[in-house]
Amino acid sequence: MKYAIISDVHANPQALERVLADAERYGVEKVVCAGDVVGYGPDPAGAIRILRERGIPTVMGNHDAAVVGWRDTDGMIGSAREGTERHRRELGQDELDWLKSLPYVYEGDGFAVAHANFIDPRGMNYIHTRLEARDSIFCRDEKMLFVGHTHVEALYRVGFVSDPHYPDSEQLDPCDFKVENGWQYLVNVGSMGYPRVKPYSSYVIFDSATGEVQFRKVEFDFADYKAALRVKSIPVPPWMDEMGKEPSV
Repeated sequence: MKYAIISDVHANPQALERVLADAERYGVEKVVCAGDVVGYGPDPAGAIRILRERGIPTVMGNHDAAVVGWRDTDGMIGSAREGTERHRRELGQDELDWLKSLPYVYEGDGFAVAHANFIDPRGMNYIHTRLEARDSIFCRDEKMLFVGHTHVEALYRVGFVSDPHYPDSEQLDPCDFKVENGWQYLVNVGSMGYPRVKPYSSYVIFDSATGEVQFRKVEFDFADYKAALRVKSIPVPPWMDEMGKEPSV
C-alpha cells in the first residue's frame, strides 16, 4: 500500500489540501499525520476538520498537547506560546476532545509514526543526530520509522552490516531510496504547514509493498498564507518574508 506521511500541519488547511491533492495524484491510498495539527497558523479548526472528515490517523504533537493543557508553555518561544493560547480560545470542546484522543504512536504496515522520537514519545525530544536517531530505532522492530517536529527533512539508518556486534549508524542526505536488507530507517518528513527553510510543504510517500520512499515538495500560496496570518494579527516571522519562491519538484 502507498502511504503519505505528513507532519506539522500547524493550522494551515490551505497547504494541507494541496498536499493531499498531490498525494492522490501519486496514487497514495492512506495518509498518516505525525502530529502538530495546531499551533502557529491561522486556522486550527479548518485543519482539524479536514483530518477528521478524511479519517486521517494522527498522532499527538507537542503543540497539540499544549493546546489541550497537557504540556506547559514555559519552554516555548513567544510565537509558539501565543499560538497555543490563541488556538485554545478558538477551538470548541469537540475539537479539543479530538486532540485529546490522539495517540502518541501510530503502528502501520511495517512502519511506525511518532511526532518527535520513539524513546519517549510523550517527552517530544528532538532528533538532530545519527546517535539520537539510532536510539529511537533501537526501540522499535519496524524497518521504517517516521517523525516530524524539527520542520526539516532528514534521513538516518542503522544496521549491523560491517560487524554483527557493532551497529553502523548513518545520517544521509534526504533523497528517494528503497529499503535495503539489514537496515532500519528513520525519516523526518519535514513540515507540511509551517516551513522554516523554503516556502513549500514537504512530506514523504512510502510504498510498503516495494519499500520505496519518496520525498515530496509541494508549493502552496505563500503570499495568501502570510495574508491570512496578518488578518488575525499574527506576526509574520521575518524569515518568512525573506523566503524566495521555490519551484515545484
